[in-house]
Amino acid sequence: MDTRHKPRHRRSRRRRLGQHFLTGHTALEQVVEAIEPLPGQQILEVGPGRGALTVPLVSSGACVLAVELDPVLVRRLREKQNLRGFMVVEGDILKVDLRELVVGHFPERHPVRVIGNLPYSVASPTLLRLLPRADLFSDWTLMVQREVADRILAVPGSRLFGVMTLLCACHAAPRRLLDLAPSCFSPPPEVHSTLIHFVPRPLPFTAEAQWTAFQRVVKAAFSSRRKMFRNTLATGLRIGVDQAEAALTAAGLNPEDRPERIPLEGYVELTRQLASST
Repeated sequence: MDTRHKPRHRRSRRRRLGQHFLTGHTALEQVVEAIEPLPGQQILEVGPGRGALTVPLVSSGACVLAVELDPVLVRRLREKQNLRGFMVVEGDILKVDLRELVVGHFPERHPVRVIGNLPYSVASPTLLRLLPRADLFSDWTLMVQREVADRILAVPGSRLFGVMTLLCACHAAPRRLLDLAPSCFSPPPEVHSTLIHFVPRPLPFTAEAQWTAFQRVVKAAFSSRRKMFRNTLATGLRIGVDQAEAALTAAGLNPEDRPERIPLEGYVELTRQLASST
């Protein structure tokens, strides 16, 4: 379709949402091959856009429920609902009741996979909403901008290791599947994209309050990367430096280390020590 004839407000809306549709035939084949959809699988597709990925997923024999925010795209996708095993609902993945969505459309309690080419503007909050729901989903295969993927996949000691790395790693183990150039999308983004596969891992906390405390600790730790761990932790949590140093020492961590050098397990233990000291 010639984009020059599209209404200006529609183009600006899609730019605001960060929508870039997968269009390259070879790239599409690579993505589908990486996803490995199988007959009978139940798939929640986030942000199907024009349906480029939807059709091959359904053709594989999978049952696909697509959630799309843009009402214009929803109307176009509903024209494809003659495809057996496909349904689309209009909604915001950041606001819909995920349990109601899954149970209402997948009454058979088989594992549900999540697939999606996430709009750049909401990639991080979408990940942090979906990954904690291992009670609903068996795995997640999601396209994000490469910079986000690099942060998710960063290792301790890397300058990219930080809040996003730890919040994702707490719920799931990520693996890079492939990188795609801007030319694979329409309109072409200014950055490369990466397809990541996540599998759930046991949550190290048993209570919601512990998870909330973990998030506070992680965000406080990275509030100032250039400071020693005890200082940035004390500032971020608004506690005394002595208390921060005592908790770090009790967790087996060096108070003079840098936050980006501490692995996930260190932050988990630090959260426990801080909780026991209050």
